[in-house]
Amino acid sequence: MKARRSRSAGPIDEDRAAGGEASPVESDAEIYLYGIVRWPLTGGAKSLGAGVGDPPGPVRAVRAGELAALVSDVFPAEMEAQGVRGMRRDMKAHSLLLSAVAAKTTVLPVRFGVVLPDERSMVERILLPRRVELLEYLDHLEGANEVTFRATYVEQQILREVLQARPELASRRAPTARRSGLSASAESQIELGRQVAMAIQEEREHDANELLQTLKPAAKDVRIGKPQTDLMVLNASFLVERAKLPAFDRLLERINASKGSRMTFDCVGPLPPFSFADLRL
Repeated sequence: MKARRSRSAGPIDEDRAAGGEASPVESDAEIYLYGIVRWPLTGGAKSLGAGVGDPPGPVRAVRAGELAALVSDVFPAEMEAQGVRGMRRDMKAHSLLLSAVAAKTTVLPVRFGVVLPDERSMVERILLPRRVELLEYLDHLEGANEVTFRATYVEQQILREVLQARPELASRRAPTARRSGLSASAESQIELGRQVAMAIQEEREHDANELLQTLKPAAKDVRIGKPQTDLMVLNASFLVERAKLPAFDRLLERINASKGSRMTFDCVGPLPPFSFADLRL
C-alpha cells in the first residue's frame, strides 16, 4: 500500500463567486464565519469563492486592521429547515472553502456553524478584543497546513510476529478456573487473549514512537489523537510547512518501504490546520 498523501480541495475557482468587502445586502441576514486571515490577503480578495447555503453565498472579507474574517451571509432559519442533508452540504462547503483558502495563504480555521448577527459584532466581539491571540495563532500556522496520518497493524501479521517472539504464550494456561466458573479451556483462551493484547500494546508503543521520530523532522508541530481501534498504531496530525511537503512525502515513502508489510497507512493533506486551531468563540 502506498503511504502517500491524498490531495484535498484544489485552488479556489476564480469564476465561482466574487468576494470582496461589501456589506450584506439583506438587512435580516446574519454572517457565517469560516476563518481568520492576515490582511492584505495573499492573492487579493476579489474571488474568495462560495460558501454555505443553497444557493451558496459569496465569501467576503471583514477587515479590522491587519486581520480579516472570511464570512458570507446566511439565514439561520432557512439553514435549520434544510435538515440533515443541508447540514452535510454546508459542512462540505465549509471544508472546501477553507481548503481552497489554505492553498493560497495562512488561515486560522473556525469550527463549522459559527454565526454572528452582523459585521460590527464580528469586529467588536472577535477581531479587535482578541487581536493579540489571533495574531499569535497565525504566527504559529504561518505557511503551513495540516497533514493527517494514521497507521494500523495488519492483524494477521502482528499476531504472527507476537506469537513468534513470545512462544510461551501459545502454551500458557490460567492457574485456576474455579472462581470464574469457566472451563479450564475457556479460561486459558481468555488469559491468552489478555497476554496477546498486552504484547501488541508494547509493540504499538514502540512503533508509534518510531513513526513519530521519523516524521517529526519535517513538521512544525504535531497533535496526537486517540487510536480508533485496538490495532491502530498512530493517529496523528502534523503541521507541515508547504515548502516541506515534498520532504514529508519522502519520509512517508521511507516508512512504507520499511513497514508496509505489517501496517497500512492513511495520510491526507494538505488540509486547513483544524487540529492546531484551539480557538474558542
